[in-house]
Formats: sequence, C-alpha cells, structure tokens
Amino acid sequence: MTILNQFEMQHAIPYYECDASGHLTVAMLFRLLILASEQHSDALKVGPAAVKAYGGGWVIINYAGELTALPREGTTITIGTQIAAYNRFFVVRDFWVRAATGEELVRLQGLFAFMDLTKRKMVTIPSALIAPYQLTESRRLPKVPRPLTLEQPDPAWQGQAYRVRFFDIDLNNHVNNAVYFDWLLDPLGSEFLLHHLLVHVKMKYDHEVRAGEQVTSRFVTTPASDRVVTHHQICNSAGLAAEAEFEWVPA
Repeated sequence: MTILNQFEMQHAIPYYECDASGHLTVAMLFRLLILASEQHSDALKVGPAAVKAYGGGWVIINYAGELTALPREGTTITIGTQIAAYNRFFVVRDFWVRAATGEELVRLQGLFAFMDLTKRKMVTIPSALIAPYQLTESRRLPKVPRPLTLEQPDPAWQGQAYRVRFFDIDLNNHVNNAVYFDWLLDPLGSEFLLHHLLVHVKMKYDHEVRAGEQVTSRFVTTPASDRVVTHHQICNSAGLAAEAEFEWVPA
C-alpha cells in the first residue's frame, strides 16, 4: 500500500530468517526495514535504479527506537515506513512493524544521507529523488538519539574478531548495514541471547568497512535498575566504525 509518503508491505516470516529462539533475527529485521524503504521509493519511481543514475546511494547514519517484541517464525507482519522530515543533506525515516492482530511490535527512526559512490563522501540529496514524496523541506530535523560513547580503553570490554567476507559487501561496495548487527550481538553468546529480549536500540555508523578488512566487535555491560544495558563498538584499522547501545529484559 502506497499513499505518497507512506508505504506498507506484508511479509511472511520463514524459519531461515529466525534464530534459535524462533524470533526474527535483528539483522533480518533491519534488512526488511530497508527493503520497505526501497519499495516505497520504487513505488514513486525513485528507487535503486533512479538513485544509481545519480551516481550515489543512500547510507544510514544512525537508528534508534523501541521493540515491543521481535516477530516469530510462521507469522505474517506488516512493515511500514514514511519520511518524517528532510533537508538538503539528510532524511529522517520512520519505520514500524505490526502483527496480524494490529499490535505494534517495532517503532524506529533512521537518519539517512546520500553518498557519492565515486568520491565516497556525502553530498546534497538530488532534488528529483525527494520531490515525488511531496514534502516541505524542514528547517530542523527530528533528532534520532545516538548511543553513549564510552571512554577507551576499558578492561571490562569483551571482544571478538571477524573477517569481512565477500557476501558481507553490498552494491554500495561496503559492508551492508544489517551485517553490523550480527557482529555486534554475536559476542554476547547464546546463553545471553536465548534468555534476554532486546527492547531498545541505538545504533550509529561512524565510517565504512570495506572488503578485505578485519573488524573487532567488543562490548561491555553497565548496571541498570530493571534492564540490562550493553554498549558495543565495531573497530577496524581506521578506528571506530560503529557503536551501539542496547537495552534488554529477561525472556
């Protein structure tokens, strides 16, 4: 369903999009959100083919939002998106996921920019790519919350190294934004992941990770009254590539 600046699609969740708990993986959730945004753009004839014609690509700067529950295998969900606001350089998108009952499971915002794929730098958004949404440019964009940056080094950090695989790279010639969530969460271990539910996400991308690199994913847990809070960093040879702050409750 498309109403200019609002788009929704249905998706039936197969077992191979889920983890051992039977829930949709976090990485797959974000792949589906991006798919919805691309189909929204396609419906307005400013999808990936139009974007490529301008020599660029959309890149995500950061995400933040709440998860009431991750959908389970065998269920059908509705994934929605709309542009909340934009200016010459940035677009803020709303995302939501609803169960078949109408219950809202996920509510997130993402901050996007347009990158020149030759110069590998952010540039002004081509007006032709935003005009079909029929929105008025905003003087001030909504602020998408960012994770707290913790001081380094900290002996409490626990880490694990990962090699960037060919299959981690997307058409923008860098690591796909969803892959980072696998790197971020995997070091927490199966015992933690099977017995905790993710309820809040703050994720920020600092710079690209490219083919042939190696990254280290590290995390530290900080005290909280009724929740577990984990802080995460992805680092490569250039320094901090991404960071995240996740809140969890017992499963």
